[in-house]
Amino acid sequence: MPYLIGGGFLVLIIGIYILFYTLNAKTPVPEGCEFPDDFSGCSSCSSTGCVSRIESKKVVK
Repeated sequence: MPYLIGGGFLVLIIGIYILFYTLNAKTPVPEGCEFPDDFSGCSSCSSTGCVSRIESKKVVK
C-alpha cells in the first residue's frame, strides 16, 4: 500500500510540473521585455552562450 501512495504522489508531482510548464510556455512576453534587434551594446555579462542571443538568432534566421 505505501508503494501505491508513493507512486501516486510522484505521478501527481510530475503532472503538476507538466501543467505549469505548458502554462508558462503559453504565457505571452510582457511589453518591454522583447529581445533587442542589436546586441552590440549588451554588456550585462560576458557569456558567449547567452540564451537571449541564441534565441534571437534563431528568430531572425
